[in-house]
Amino acid sequence: MRGSSLLILWLTIILSSCSSISNKSVSEELSTGELSKAIKTDTSFASFYESLRKKVEKMDDIKKAKFNDVTYRRLFKYFKFIQDSAYWKPLSKKWVIEWEQKFEGFQIKADSMLVFWKKYLEENSLNNYVKIELAYIDKEYYEYIGGIKDVNLGFRLIPLKGTIDQIRFNYGYKAKINGASKYYQKHNCLSTSPFSAPTIRYWEVGYSDKDVFAGKNVETFLRDYNVNIEITNIRQNGINISNEDFPVPKEISECLEYETEYPALFELSKEDLIKKLIQKDYMGKWEYKNKKADEVREKQDKLCFDFVNL
Repeated sequence: MRGSSLLILWLTIILSSCSSISNKSVSEELSTGELSKAIKTDTSFASFYESLRKKVEKMDDIKKAKFNDVTYRRLFKYFKFIQDSAYWKPLSKKWVIEWEQKFEGFQIKADSMLVFWKKYLEENSLNNYVKIELAYIDKEYYEYIGGIKDVNLGFRLIPLKGTIDQIRFNYGYKAKINGASKYYQKHNCLSTSPFSAPTIRYWEVGYSDKDVFAGKNVETFLRDYNVNIEITNIRQNGINISNEDFPVPKEISECLEYETEYPALFELSKEDLIKKLIQKDYMGKWEYKNKKADEVREKQDKLCFDFVNL
């Protein structure tokens, strides 16, 4: 009974406040008096009206005609409904439970799939053949003006399974703090001279990257930047071995790429993985909750729902 009484009280308050708001179509502007009366009834009407006018001004005559029955009173009542957290909170909890019952098992399957592919990649990684690390930053300066002329990076190549005939790898770097980009820009390196013991090979830095290394040694550079090194090809005993010899589904690669540094992107890519590799009708938790909420909002007032979602 107490719950019913609260609901009746809430409806009474909403209907009472909305009754003071004009029943004029939203395609028409309110007079100063009508607007003043509405704001005195509910101060949130001011921002509501401002946003609404911007929306209506962008509508053509056909859309205005279609939504001619949407009045200020009707739409504001709908607005208060969709903003009522006390109403939506228990529904949200209910939908989370429903989602867990229907879809959480697919998340567990996806996690197991990622574990499998991680192990597969580790076992077949070209990192098992060679270890590569940044060893030197060699800089040359202009004799008279003192500016930096050339930068060469020395990478230590350490063979782990015998002589390496040739190797190709990419390196990239990005600032640990305030990096301008989320991604590593790849720089390609190729060595065609065999090596059977640890050796250092040098590659010239491109013009646009030279200033990044000015005034830095390996220690300070690694302090300020994350360095990513990816071995893409090797030749050993006359046999070419490539990352492409160990194909991985694109959805798996994206998940593993985002897992450590970008949790939000990781969750989105995992949902994509589930839809494409496990269950095509899968819905993420937020997608499911939004779908259920849209069903309620549409049932409450179909015309206002369509107007809001223009």
